[in-house]
Amino acid sequence: MRPRTFILLILVLVVAAAAVVLFIVFRPEGGFLENVLPGSSESEGQAPAPVAQEPGQPVPTATPELKYVPVVVAVSDLPVGERIRPDLVAVENRPETNVAVVAGVTFSDPDQIVGQIVKTAISEGQEVLRPMLALNPSDIASLGSDLSLYVDQGKVAVAFPVDRFSGAAYAMRPGDLVDALMTLQLVDLDSEFQTALPNIIERVDEAALQNGQAFLFPPTNNGRLELIPNLNSVGLIAPGEGREPIPKRITQLTLQQMQVIWVGSWRDPRISMRQEFQADAIRDSQIVPTAVPGQPLSPEDPRREFSPDIVILSMSAQDALTLKWAMETGINVDLALRAQGDNSVFTTTSVSLPQIFEQGVLTAPQTNDFGLQPRIDDLQPPSLPPTPP
Repeated sequence: MRPRTFILLILVLVVAAAAVVLFIVFRPEGGFLENVLPGSSESEGQAPAPVAQEPGQPVPTATPELKYVPVVVAVSDLPVGERIRPDLVAVENRPETNVAVVAGVTFSDPDQIVGQIVKTAISEGQEVLRPMLALNPSDIASLGSDLSLYVDQGKVAVAFPVDRFSGAAYAMRPGDLVDALMTLQLVDLDSEFQTALPNIIERVDEAALQNGQAFLFPPTNNGRLELIPNLNSVGLIAPGEGREPIPKRITQLTLQQMQVIWVGSWRDPRISMRQEFQADAIRDSQIVPTAVPGQPLSPEDPRREFSPDIVILSMSAQDALTLKWAMETGINVDLALRAQGDNSVFTTTSVSLPQIFEQGVLTAPQTNDFGLQPRIDDLQPPSLPPTPP
């Protein structure tokens, strides 16, 4: 073969090989170049092909759009007994997934409720729901006292009289916890008669008895009969002052963790609202009211009571029975104020004169040959009046 023919054959083979390589790289179905450089194929700019769903997996769904519906809400706090006016309510949008909306107890138009009476207090911005409105004025009375809303389940509310001394100097406020300190006056009783000792003693004149005469001496209850060894006869031992025995006094911490839910006499919220409106009118007219002792500055705020004569306590039913028994039997009861958040249970020992001496808190005084006049038990200790002047 001639050299010239051989060179031409080689050139033809090179051109054919180059054509095959170009076809593989730039073919329309995507070839080698598209695998090496993603996005460099002729399909660039077109929407990507959908990804194949993995077997066993749920088909993804689009997030639904949240819808809103009109709902009537209160534009201010509405107390119990308030008759709804157009200026007290407004319409706001609420998600249709709202629990009240789903339950179907909301209103969409203020005209639906104008003129109706509020049965339960409604806060500003709160939805006005159908159960919150009374069918008629008498329907409000079926709700019971507003005070009962402050009492925890399983407890009862008890009114307790206080003064400056028994009421912690009027420092108690709703939410405080208090304990009861009780002081009892104890006397010895005859187990059969259930009467205070000593019993009445009537001495017998034996000689008069034998002669059929009146044989009883005048009765006495301030002494006892004892055998006097020196005289070898029975004599009457009586106190020199002729007074009754001194009762034994004992003091103990009894009831604990009673909650103060109101200070002073309970006031109806609707009456308080009317008084508040009157107070606003006074302020608007630039008339400054003067404080009157014993009267609150703001009727709806029990914290401003000057000198309350009563507090309302929440406690268990058993503790309520104990407190009632103590008040009706004349036991002295004082309330002790606890620290904020203190829920501890105290363990104490009752205090009496012998117990104080046994613990070494006091020591018995020595016998003196002289004393003070007048007697100490005839003096009146310094004291303050129950209410401030």
